[in-house]
Amino acid sequence: MPDNDHYVIIGNGPAGNHAAATLREKDKDAKITIISDECTPFYYKHKLTDFIADDIAAEKLMVNFLDSYKVKDIRIRLGQKVEKIDPDSKLLFLRHREKIKYTKLVIASGSRARVLPSMSGYADHLKSITSYTDVMEYKKQIRKAKAFFIFGGDLVGFKFVRMLRSMGKIITILICPNAFWPYDLTDDMLAQITESLLKFNVNIITNDDILTIKSQNGSFQVKTQKGVETNVDMVFSFNGLIPDIEFAKGSGIDIDHGILVNEYLKTNVNSIYACGSCAQIYNRAPKSYTTSIGWPNAVVQGEVAALNLLGDHKVIESVGQKYFDLEGVKIKTTWWEDIDIDKDHNA
Repeated sequence: MPDNDHYVIIGNGPAGNHAAATLREKDKDAKITIISDECTPFYYKHKLTDFIADDIAAEKLMVNFLDSYKVKDIRIRLGQKVEKIDPDSKLLFLRHREKIKYTKLVIASGSRARVLPSMSGYADHLKSITSYTDVMEYKKQIRKAKAFFIFGGDLVGFKFVRMLRSMGKIITILICPNAFWPYDLTDDMLAQITESLLKFNVNIITNDDILTIKSQNGSFQVKTQKGVETNVDMVFSFNGLIPDIEFAKGSGIDIDHGILVNEYLKTNVNSIYACGSCAQIYNRAPKSYTTSIGWPNAVVQGEVAALNLLGDHKVIESVGQKYFDLEGVKIKTTWWEDIDIDKDHNA
C-alpha cells in the first residue's frame, strides 16, 4: 500500500470505531482519521437514560477515551461537521471551511432524530434524546421537571418513559404509529404496547394527533385534535431515526433513505464505503436495499467495510440481535425480508 494512504471515517459510533480499529490492525502505517460532529469520544448511546437518572457516572458511558485513540495512532476530530464530499478530488469539506484529503472513505455517520413534517412548526418546542449533546443540554431540566408530554414512541422513547417513571415523573404519551418508521406498527402491536404501558401508570393517548403546542411561562400547553389538553414542563418527540447523510447529497453517491451500498458495503463511487444505520445494503434474497439497526450489526458492518476497503471481498450478513422487545412486542432490528420470526424471536 502507498505510504500516503489516508483512511477517513465519518462517524464515531460502533460502525466507525470498529472500522478504524480494523484498518489499524491490518495497516500499521496508514494515516487514519475519525471525524465526528459530536464533542465526545465513542460512548454507549443505550446508556444515556441511565446517565440522566444518575444510575451511572459519565465515565461509564465511555467506550473509548481520548488516550485509546493515541495508543492506536488514530486521529479523532471531535465537533467537526462534514458539509460536503467531492469524490472527484477526494476531498471532505468541513463546516469551518477546512478541506480534508482522503484516499479511501468510510461513511458511518449513523442516524438523527426524525421530526414529522406536520410537527416542523413546533420543532423549537420538541426535544429528543439521541446523543450525548442532547443529554448534557437537557439533563438538569429533565431532573427538575415534573410533567412530560411524549409524542411518538419508538424504541428510545419507551426506554425514556420507563426512566421517567422510575424518577417519579408524570407522563402523558401520544403513541403515533408513524413513530416506528421505517417499521410498521400494526393495530395489534399498538394494543399490546398500550396494555403493557398501563403498568407504568402513564396517561396514554392513541388514534389522535397534536393540534397545537403553546409555550406559557416556561411550560407548555399541548392540545390534541380530539380535544385533550394537558400542561407540561417538557415536550419530547420520539418518531424514529433517519440516516444522517445530508453531506452526501449532490456528491454523486447513490442515495435513497440512506447511502446505497452493495453486499460488500461499497457505494457506486470508487473508494467510498458505508456501514451502520446510515447505509442501505443490497440483500440478494429479496433483491432490495435494506437497513439494519442495533450495535451488533453496526460492529460487524464496520469491520467488513474496513476489510473490503483494504481489498477483501466479504459479503455482509445481518447478525446479532434481530428483534428488540418493545413493551412485549417484537420489533425487527433490520429491514431484511428473509428473517423468520418463529426461529429468531428469542434472539
